[in-house]
Amino acid sequence: MRIEELREAGNPYWVDVMPAGGFLGLADKTILHAGPPIQFDRMCAGHKRSMVNACLFEGWAKTGDEAVRLLEKGEVKCEAACDHATDGSGYGIITKSVPLLIVEDRDYGSRAGLFPAEGRFGGGFCGWGVYSEEIAANLAWMRDVLFKDLVSVIKDAGGFPMKDLFAEARRMGDELHSCQKAIDALFTRAIIPYALKCSNAAELLEYFATTNRFTHNFGQAASRALVLGLEKKGERGFLTAAGGNGVEYGIKVAGSDKWHVAPAPMIEGPYLVEGAKRENQLPWMGDSSITECRGWGGRIRAVNLAVTGGVVINGGMMDVNGGWMGAGSTRMPEECFRKAKEDGRYVEWT
Repeated sequence: MRIEELREAGNPYWVDVMPAGGFLGLADKTILHAGPPIQFDRMCAGHKRSMVNACLFEGWAKTGDEAVRLLEKGEVKCEAACDHATDGSGYGIITKSVPLLIVEDRDYGSRAGLFPAEGRFGGGFCGWGVYSEEIAANLAWMRDVLFKDLVSVIKDAGGFPMKDLFAEARRMGDELHSCQKAIDALFTRAIIPYALKCSNAAELLEYFATTNRFTHNFGQAASRALVLGLEKKGERGFLTAAGGNGVEYGIKVAGSDKWHVAPAPMIEGPYLVEGAKRENQLPWMGDSSITECRGWGGRIRAVNLAVTGGVVINGGMMDVNGGWMGAGSTRMPEECFRKAKEDGRYVEWT
């Protein structure tokens, strides 16, 4: 299957919202994170802080110091999100209580889930790794209340189809990674008939109308479901995961669970948050390159013409102190592909 075919492949439906513990079979005291596996003592400061916040969110620790002790002793495990049927957008923090948007690819019978955008909190706990009681309460409300009626309506309808929405958005100029104005608008319009059947229709429509780039999370889940389905079918020569943890960037090749890693690259692009400085910018953080794995994002249109050659990837720039700084592009490190080839894993699109 060529990249042009992969770009159009799959038939994603939004079918459910479930806690990560149930959908992924995620064990207690386990935290998933963006990028390849990395031990707690090697993590960048932002990821360490996110791990601590995850312990507070789940109630495994009452203080930051207590959380650090649990993490250092290995009593709380840290695993790569892309070693499960999900991926870690941004900091990519997923624990058993985190809600996941479940997307099913009906061409391949595969499912993947990703946490939702957190409304007025932006990336919030999952994407930005930040924590407060208000952020935790909002995420629990989204899981237990906001989507509850809508999921029932969607199930009664046989699922919410998204293939045509993504295709139309590409024709309107979206690259479905950093540029998503069209898909946000198309999705919001399409969900209205479903939302109007819900008792909390006003809250739902406010969420979809005011949450910037909420469809990014659906697109990543759809992309992950597609590559997992293709891999299960026996297709080879493509990536099933690609992302960074602020220290290393890694890829996984269909047919193998092995990560091939290299130093994480810096994203080049404009800072869109007042006071943002390059010295506070992390190297690549997040697994949103899963969209490039299926032919979207930088494969359609690089946002930074200064970045050329190799596999161009678009993405968000993360602050070492937590949060988002802007957006730009870079390249997947060639060293990752070299290692994959040396390991006997053929990568078709480099």
